[in-house]
Amino acid sequence: MTLFEYVGIAFSLVFGFSAMRLVSGLPHAIDRERRYWVHLSLVTVQFLVTAGVFWAFWSFRDIEWTFPSFVLVLANPSLIYFGACTLVPEAASSVESWHAYYYTIRRKYFVGILLWVTVVALASTFVLDRSLTHPTRIFQAIVVAVGVLGASSSSTRVHAGIAAFSISVATVGAFVVFAAPLGR
Repeated sequence: MTLFEYVGIAFSLVFGFSAMRLVSGLPHAIDRERRYWVHLSLVTVQFLVTAGVFWAFWSFRDIEWTFPSFVLVLANPSLIYFGACTLVPEAASSVESWHAYYYTIRRKYFVGILLWVTVVALASTFVLDRSLTHPTRIFQAIVVAVGVLGASSSSTRVHAGIAAFSISVATVGAFVVFAAPLGR
């Protein structure tokens, strides 16, 4: 077993917990009487991000692992799990209104998004040695803008726009990312 495979076990577990939390909340989130499309859209986006980041983990296969790099990179799926747990609480069946629930957790969720994109930027800079002009920085800047807007606004129109934008970008991104082989 290589060190990458060993480290991959920890990452797989965290990504698996995140995906399970999101999927287990779906029956409750899609309930016709309680559903809120903005929340449901972000649950879908969170699931696609979970899958996409797990897929992209392959990028770390050739690095020289140290404990600090392991902790920095492990923060990525940990914050994705935080987002999943924020969007779908452990007792999802007890949520009476996903609209009301979403607006009580929205700031925490978007601050988590901001922390996540910070960790992604740090890991790509210091672990993968990507330059500050790498094309992925555009995506990171967009996520920062969405995170700041989502955390600072309580407007239902703003959040509807964030949800529509996010689901569109995530859908296109999923087709681009998942259609391309990662290489050897």
